[in-house]
Amino acid sequence: MRRLGATLIAAALAVVLGLGALPAHAATTTVTGLVTGASVIKPGASTTVRATLQRGSTAVSGTVWLQKYTDGRWVDAATVTVEAGRGYRVIYPKGSTSYRMRYGSATSSTFRVTISRADFLLAGRITGPTSVAAGGSTTVRASFTGSGAPVRSTTVWLQKYAGGAWSNAATIGVTDGVGTRVIYPKGSTSYRLYHPATRTFSSVFRVSAASVPSTFTITGSGYGHGVGMSQYGAYAQALAGRTAKAILEYYYRGADVSWRTTERNVAVQVFGPEPYGYTPGRYSDEKATTTTTVSGGPWRVVAADGTVLRSGSSTSTIAWRAMADGRIKAWAGGRAYYDPVAIRLEWSGTRYLAGSRAAVATVAGAQGTYRHGRFTVRGIDGRVNVVNDVLLNTEYLYGISEMPSSWGSTDRSALAAQAIAARSYAMRQVLKPACACQVVDDVRDQNYTGWRKENEGTDGRWGKIWKAAVDDTVRTSTSAMLLTYQGAPITTHYFSSSGGRTVSSEDVWSSVVPYERSVADPWSLSAPGNTMSRWTRTLTQASARTLFSLPDVSTIRVSRTSSGGTMLALTATSSSGATRTISGASDSLRGTLGRATTAGSLPAAWITSIG
Repeated sequence: MRRLGATLIAAALAVVLGLGALPAHAATTTVTGLVTGASVIKPGASTTVRATLQRGSTAVSGTVWLQKYTDGRWVDAATVTVEAGRGYRVIYPKGSTSYRMRYGSATSSTFRVTISRADFLLAGRITGPTSVAAGGSTTVRASFTGSGAPVRSTTVWLQKYAGGAWSNAATIGVTDGVGTRVIYPKGSTSYRLYHPATRTFSSVFRVSAASVPSTFTITGSGYGHGVGMSQYGAYAQALAGRTAKAILEYYYRGADVSWRTTERNVAVQVFGPEPYGYTPGRYSDEKATTTTTVSGGPWRVVAADGTVLRSGSSTSTIAWRAMADGRIKAWAGGRAYYDPVAIRLEWSGTRYLAGSRAAVATVAGAQGTYRHGRFTVRGIDGRVNVVNDVLLNTEYLYGISEMPSSWGSTDRSALAAQAIAARSYAMRQVLKPACACQVVDDVRDQNYTGWRKENEGTDGRWGKIWKAAVDDTVRTSTSAMLLTYQGAPITTHYFSSSGGRTVSSEDVWSSVVPYERSVADPWSLSAPGNTMSRWTRTLTQASARTLFSLPDVSTIRVSRTSSGGTMLALTATSSSGATRTISGASDSLRGTLGRATTAGSLPAAWITSIG
């Protein structure tokens, strides 16, 4: 009775409160989910999912969780707001993924979004330097397309190959099909790109570790400017049986060697100021005083008008001073003599007391000694100028020290070719007021050492061979063999040895000389005793940086060559990939590069490698 009463009371209350009769059990809430957009999409693309929510047969509102299956379990990923039984949400899957909806403890069936990879193309490349020094950087560019269209938004992995396996190194965000990332390789490394969702890989690309050497070794060949006759080449040709005429006409194209009328004398500056515009003192003697010494025979000092000022018969030294008023002063035999023009010093043997015991004259500071000729001494701009007046065909050539006399031991053709070339050169030179001379005594013209060359070797053994070669080319004091082009003597340039080919004049000095054309010169490289057939010089990293105006220099190469193979341009590359090029005529570039080396100069411009 008590139990029935309680039930009747509850029913009565339900009626009073308008609740109706109590249900036998609560209605079940169900949730469903499905993809209403594309279920197969491209990487970075979106799709739409829908959630429905019902309690029994009635649509209800609420918040539903979208779950995804990852790492072996379901995790809440996003919420979906449901109103009147339906809700929608746009999603951006990063890969093929299984989803479901959850409402409380109720879950929907599983549904799936698939990332299609059938027509995806992932490409990677280096857009910065492909060679990077330690600590340097470069840039990787990723491009990603699907069905030919750029993937709107996704992330790809940059992988590197190390230790025999590929590993993820960094991510690159891709927007509208393109993404970039700056990387800092620690060494030479192979890379590729990988998109996990589509399992798409790019081709492999590589970054090299650029080395920045502390020094560069310059390897070259030859000695000298490379224009005209190669002296070692002439020597090798002579050993092969070629005549002096054949040798010269080979190296000077279109020129002719024949007997011609010549000048009688030539004026050679052996001491004095610069006449050619070189830096004063580099070759010249910029002094207000000097001395001359005569030994072995009589001498005399003669004024410009022919007056004998002083004479002697034993070894004597004469002191000279260029006066501020333009006069030249000679201090001889305890007395001073002055002349406003010039004073001559003559000694026995040629110009003075010819045929008598021959004396030898020297000049303090000059490179030669002189048995032949006579000195004319002047004051030029406050500096002493000494010129030796000698016979061109014999006395001057006897003193030309441009080729080893020993080369004529078995055949004098190379020496004779040198004598003809030197004579032709001197014939082309005019009197220069800056030195009152036609030629100077060193490499600015031709190396003239006088008696030192003529008397070379024990008892003049080698000098006699050289003199004989000169005499082979002479008939009289005004008739000798000359090298001419179209009937006129030519300015004959010559040098020691080439790198296998001579050089056309314009590639060395800019001006075109028709008879100085590039010719093959294997003779230089095969000549006995040629120590310059291969040589090396050193360029430091610091000097290379300065030379090319780069922060560092990784490589240097000869980027342009002349007709004869000499360098016309050098290109340097830095560790970051920046390049700089320096260029010029061969001899100019040789000087530029040579001054930067530890030696301070280069033997020649034939460069075979720089590494």
